[in-house]
Amino acid sequence: MTIVLALKLGVALSIVLMLFALSLRARFADLGYMIANWREGLGALIAMFVIVPSVAIALAAWLDISPDVKVALVALAFSPVPPVLPAKQVKLGASADYVTGLLILATLASIVLAPWGVPFAATLLDAHSGTLTPMGVAAPLLVTILAPLVLGLIARPLLGRFVAPVATWASRVGTALLLVGMLGLVVLLVPGILGVIGEGTLVVLTLSVAAGVVFGYLFGGRERGNRSALALAAATRHPGAAIAIATHSFPLADEAPAAIALAAIVSGIVCVPLLRVMTRP
Repeated sequence: MTIVLALKLGVALSIVLMLFALSLRARFADLGYMIANWREGLGALIAMFVIVPSVAIALAAWLDISPDVKVALVALAFSPVPPVLPAKQVKLGASADYVTGLLILATLASIVLAPWGVPFAATLLDAHSGTLTPMGVAAPLLVTILAPLVLGLIARPLLGRFVAPVATWASRVGTALLLVGMLGLVVLLVPGILGVIGEGTLVVLTLSVAAGVVFGYLFGGRERGNRSALALAAATRHPGAAIAIATHSFPLADEAPAAIALAAIVSGIVCVPLLRVMTRP
């Protein structure tokens, strides 16, 4: 097993553990928040899975960037938000039920939409589509996203008073694995990252993040904190899930993981400062 493969597996395991912890802690009221408040849920879906992918696809087609970077954009556009994001969203003033409901909505939506959206977008961009099928895209999402959510809901009543410590342990280990895995991948993928920076890649990634922040804030409802939360969610996608989609569905796109790592760096640099400028009194 190579170091890169081990790091990718570690990132995938981090997704499983963190979503399992989230499912253990989630209240049933949080699970249905976006259904009860369907206008907010609809706005979130439009911002995250319609506008942001459309902007990314349009920019990628316009600037004619490399096929591997196109793969990265497609994978990121239909990936869920990272489970570490809610803490930042709450600090911005979002309500806990909105944050949890948004995370669950985005996670389930990615499972439903990615199997059809990824092949469609890849075909539009001629991005290594090959024999890509909906089930081929869905497979890693079902294993790394849906399975831990279901297991968490099943395990919650069985664990009783041990729910809190188990959830805490799973969350901490998952967060550590994500940080170590992504940091290791960034270091090992530096040559690949440098190789994909040119040809308009930085422009596309920066504008895609900016579009997520702007349209997420516009479609986030009336509460300022919730609007900021959706802005972050629309502009920040789970790099581990995106790498899983790209690796499994686009095996010929060797530089896609490097482009996804670069996208995570750009998001970290652009997202919060832009949001602060937008929300300044």
